[in-house]
Amino acid sequence: MRVIFNPADHTYTIGGRKLISVTALLKKHGLAPDYSGVDEEVLNRAAKKGTVVHTEIEEYIKNGEEGFTQEFYDFLRICNDLGFKPLQSEVLLPDGDLTEEEAAELVFAGTADIIGTIGDKTVLVDVKTTAKVDRFSYAWQLSLYEKAARRKFDEFYVFHLGERSKPVPIIRIPAEEVDKLIACEKAGLHYLDDRELSVPAELIAQAREAELELIRAEQAKKEAEAVAQEYRAKLCELMEEQNISSFETADKMMLITRVAPTTKTSIDGTRLKKELPEIAAQYTKTSNVKGYVKVTIREG
Repeated sequence: MRVIFNPADHTYTIGGRKLISVTALLKKHGLAPDYSGVDEEVLNRAAKKGTVVHTEIEEYIKNGEEGFTQEFYDFLRICNDLGFKPLQSEVLLPDGDLTEEEAAELVFAGTADIIGTIGDKTVLVDVKTTAKVDRFSYAWQLSLYEKAARRKFDEFYVFHLGERSKPVPIIRIPAEEVDKLIACEKAGLHYLDDRELSVPAELIAQAREAELELIRAEQAKKEAEAVAQEYRAKLCELMEEQNISSFETADKMMLITRVAPTTKTSIDGTRLKKELPEIAAQYTKTSNVKGYVKVTIREG
């Protein structure tokens, strides 16, 4: 007995029984991004673009035909950089014959974009052309594909194709959580993980992406500051040599002021508390600090 996919209405069935798709399953349980607030025309354009790119990649893997979009050539570059060899495209999962018992237990099905290898490692890849990288939903999607494939992959990747095309390594969802989601779907229950706090999946995904964007911005800032400091040092050296304290560019867009060396006086609080604790206590004040959430991003 095999899973049958009907592309006309994008449905999966087995033995005449309809199965829920991976995409619909994640959306139903709040594990996928919510695009309800996005303009329908924008969504339609994005969907058409995604279809074109997916078709190009599928034709290349199956027939060796090259595409024409920038995203397609970014795909080739990523494959080359990673040493990734695509072997299968648009893989129906579960694939192959299932026993009657396996078919009866089956709840969902899906279509994996690419299965391939990096060296001796088997790799499951999903291609995305969305504006942002949503690692949370991607992790669930690929983990469910792995469950449906009835095999273990060495690595998960999302090839994010767009303005800044890049391969995104994805960490799998623990197997017990995947099984719990499936059990909830069978029982008609809404999936929640074991944490005491109930948080919308979309909020977690948005918070994670915001933190990653912040990390990237901070790194870019550090790199930009290092370059700027080099130029400031050169400007300072020239102004000292020419005894110029202030300079304005001809277009009035930049004012450069040389600050002369000076000294700074401060109180050694640690030493004061140690040697004169009574005096330190007299000048110590307590103020309220608003509670906050500390977020730690773990990569890899």
